[in-house]
Amino acid sequence: MPEHDPSQIQIRCPKCSQRFRVGHELTGRMVECGACEHRFRVGDDSLVKQKKFYPGERRDPHLIQYPRKPHTEFSVPSHMHTAQYAEAPPAERFEPVSLGKVLVGIVGVAMMILTALVLILAGAQGAMLDGVTTDRRMVIAGFAAVVGAIMVIYANPRVRVKAAIFAIMGALALILLPMYFKDGSQPLVRSMRVLDDDTSHVVPVSSLEEKRAKLRAEIGYGPMQTALAEARGARKVIGIWMKGLQESNSEIVERYLMRMSGAGEASHLYPRNTRHYLLVLVDPQIGFEEMASQCGRMGEVDQTDSELQIISVLVDNKRFAERPMNKLTDKTDGAFYQYNLMEMEGMDIRRINEALVRLSLAEPVQSRDDMLKRMIDLLPMADKEMLTNLSKALIVWSNGKDGAPEEAMKVAKEYYAKMKTLPLETVGFLTQWPQPEVYPILDQLWLETPVEWEAIYAKSGKQAEDHIIKHLSEGENAQRMSAARICARVGSLKSIEALESAMKINADLELQTSFRNAIEAIQKSQ
Repeated sequence: MPEHDPSQIQIRCPKCSQRFRVGHELTGRMVECGACEHRFRVGDDSLVKQKKFYPGERRDPHLIQYPRKPHTEFSVPSHMHTAQYAEAPPAERFEPVSLGKVLVGIVGVAMMILTALVLILAGAQGAMLDGVTTDRRMVIAGFAAVVGAIMVIYANPRVRVKAAIFAIMGALALILLPMYFKDGSQPLVRSMRVLDDDTSHVVPVSSLEEKRAKLRAEIGYGPMQTALAEARGARKVIGIWMKGLQESNSEIVERYLMRMSGAGEASHLYPRNTRHYLLVLVDPQIGFEEMASQCGRMGEVDQTDSELQIISVLVDNKRFAERPMNKLTDKTDGAFYQYNLMEMEGMDIRRINEALVRLSLAEPVQSRDDMLKRMIDLLPMADKEMLTNLSKALIVWSNGKDGAPEEAMKVAKEYYAKMKTLPLETVGFLTQWPQPEVYPILDQLWLETPVEWEAIYAKSGKQAEDHIIKHLSEGENAQRMSAARICARVGSLKSIEALESAMKINADLELQTSFRNAIEAIQKSQ
């Protein structure tokens, strides 16, 4: 019998039970059965157990071991061939690639593809790479190419050569992209002060022109040139160059400046590189200096150039921060008035309206002058909603001698000329501190809808009498009856005479009753 070789172990195929002797180095590795080609891992399940040794026996590899039953000799027939088994291949060939390596490969390919798309598409004006030079783009491409190639090679351990070839080809293509896609690769220069407030230092003309050229390059002056060419001196054009403005605040600023300046619909906001914007205001209704003053609400006006018609602003985004709602709504809180004043001084139209509503419901006990000044400043830019809220607040905060009624009257006349209507609250404020110019407007509004405007007409005082008595003898019955009720509130002896004259020329019993009741009411009030 052959002696036991201690350098080998005996294993059995789990499928066909064929036995083999293999070296100890295959323990734990995948092997392939030479008989049935079944693949299995060498371990306890496939190991053929040796004869057990009991106490007192010696395990001596040189001893000849005999089985309990002698094996029957078996001779291989001549027509059969003994199976030859090759050495099992490495286990790495059959083991699947780990999920971590697959993910690394996916990330590497995605990084290279996304970088390529950015280099191709993000060079337009105002886009991500606008102003990034070609050499810097090549640095970006090179970094993505090297990292992506390493990740692709690492993710393909079985075919590293092929993976390396494809990775190198992709990396070279990525690095060459900035050479062919050069849109927006001109560098943008940081802004510099064009004018020096120190009169003792005169800037040379050549230096001034050089600085203006740099400013044009920085802001992308093309839209301003186009707007100025189209205006041809017939309209004003002002450019607001905003640096550091967060995207979430850009719409707030645009709406405020458009409304405050009264600029036309041709105005437009142009995004530049990150957090930089150019707002071109076409045909604004205010001057260059006043526009610069309003721009100070969003930060520091660091530069103005009347020749270029550019106002440069360093934006402070903290000014757009929301304030605690509990302090904005609690009238007993010491910060209520100050915080609501700060809300009105901001540029968010929604928050300005909300602050006006809160102040219209509060007693005017703090910061009255500052509140009124800001309310008057807001009047020229008010639409219907803001004009209504301003009127409600002014009814509470104005004493009639602070200039608010006069300013509100100017705005009301312009608003009525455009819209042919006015908010009830605005007319109520203008009749509280009587403005003679409001009564013709009130009379026209009353003629269109007597029921809606009768209460305000009746509260407007003696100055309304001259306008209302002429309607007692003309117009529809509903208007004449409404006029009689108004005369009963604001009328004098002049109204009694007009009512008596109207009774003589009209026989309608309902009108006669209305006129008689009005005369009795006036006589009682005398």
